[in-house]
Amino acid sequence: MKLKINNHDWGTIPAHSIAAIQLYCAENNHQFCLNEEEQMVEVKSSLHGKKVWVSVNTPNVSINDEIDEKVSGILANYGIDVSTKSDTGKIRNGDLFIDLVSSKSKGDNKTISVGYNERLNSINVKKNLSIYKDELHFMGYYLMPENHSIPHLRCSMSCGDEEFLLKEGPAILTQCVLKTLLGNQKPNLLDLDILHLLTKSNQTGSADPKAVEKKKASKDIQIDDKTYEEMKMRKANRKVREVQERKLYAEIYFDYNVIPNRKTERYSIKADLFIKNTGNVDLSNPKICFRVDPPEKIEIGGQILPPEMSEIFSIQGQNGAQGWKYMGKDWLEKAFSTGEYWIESIQETFIPPGETLAVEGLQFTVENLEEQESSTIIGFVLFEDQELQLSSNNKIKITF
Repeated sequence: MKLKINNHDWGTIPAHSIAAIQLYCAENNHQFCLNEEEQMVEVKSSLHGKKVWVSVNTPNVSINDEIDEKVSGILANYGIDVSTKSDTGKIRNGDLFIDLVSSKSKGDNKTISVGYNERLNSINVKKNLSIYKDELHFMGYYLMPENHSIPHLRCSMSCGDEEFLLKEGPAILTQCVLKTLLGNQKPNLLDLDILHLLTKSNQTGSADPKAVEKKKASKDIQIDDKTYEEMKMRKANRKVREVQERKLYAEIYFDYNVIPNRKTERYSIKADLFIKNTGNVDLSNPKICFRVDPPEKIEIGGQILPPEMSEIFSIQGQNGAQGWKYMGKDWLEKAFSTGEYWIESIQETFIPPGETLAVEGLQFTVENLEEQESSTIIGFVLFEDQELQLSSNNKIKITF
């Protein structure tokens, strides 16, 4: 059988290896296609066929076109369908719309912040951008209220160095696209097209005569069916053990009651948020985000303390202060502008496998909206040290 990986020819394989390749594709979220008529097996990354819109808007039009061209060329190698867009009107189809917006900064200072719309539930590209930390300061995330029908990610840069923009802009956009499309899935060699790059590198180098002779000799080695099945079983068992050794995951959900107040035409929502560790590794120090929409019509309350009062008014347990506090001194200002309330535990917190952590006594107050308008509350949990970010299984939604 002929083998193709990400549209590149990889020689031939024995027919009895198809089952193993199918298992590999299923376990790693790859695309598998068996073409019996052409006696060919095709394996593609999960990124193949994704539709991405790219827009670049800097003060220099020629730089915009060059960055567009570079990003399109890079992403096309991953099998991603790329369309460039100068007009950022409403986009209705696709998997992601990403744009780079740049303004000139004063002096040599370079900063970047990342915006996202409500259709992009979870995004954490800070680590990917950390390689530029000596040159580019990461300023955080912000929510963009808009009417695009697909997930939208925006890289907002303040940079007066056109050479830096031209050199690093395509790489920044590409990394953000790959991270967003892959989500919490760990990329492997197929996703990043590294197999093809390594093969091209080996082909351009001069051939080592000893290596060629060794390769020829290896073709003459025959493995009987029993030995092959034992090797395949050992490999499968090793993979299962690796997966079982470290599994990071949690189920997150709201339990809530909606209480209408007819006198004030407001609604009170009493809620608890539960975080159940469904993996086999301790989860530590969750940072929790409550995203409310519209932010000007929803207030949050309950037993959550401002950071400056957490030590004074927190509950004192055997291990010191306990409870939850808002994150950052300007937490309220950020919440009004982004609709996101971030909280964290006052004390160091661990959730062992199978155990559940609850944030109890939350209270949201929702003002009456116009007819056919909706208010929503979504929960997100970030385990920053373990690079795990998850959204709640359910959300609180009221339609007026």
